[in-house]
Amino acid sequence: MYKGEFNMGTSTDAHCYACGYKTFLMLGGGLANHTTYAAWPVSCKVCSAVTTANFKQSPLVCEACGGADVIPLTDPAIRKGGSEVVEGWGDLTLTDGEYKCPRCGEFALRFGHGHILWD
Repeated sequence: MYKGEFNMGTSTDAHCYACGYKTFLMLGGGLANHTTYAAWPVSCKVCSAVTTANFKQSPLVCEACGGADVIPLTDPAIRKGGSEVVEGWGDLTLTDGEYKCPRCGEFALRFGHGHILWD
């Protein structure tokens, strides 16, 4: 799936195998906005969800609720294991590891079960 290039957006789903939480995320950016917009997953403490934030802006803000109390999923403290990249956008990557679920707190959230490309 991961090509290391970023000329169009992609998507992924995430599923927690401990509590059943799941979500679908549009990632990256399109041809028209890729220089100012890069949607990438964050764990939002405000809405207790995995959502996206624009990684081309600081501070990171949850795109679902507008909260600023987010942890980027690039933070190794919220991932266990995994070395194979399953999704990528430039320097941003998601691996086949288990991420900390924002709902149950278990390291049982996994990415990359299906995706579409968008522009």
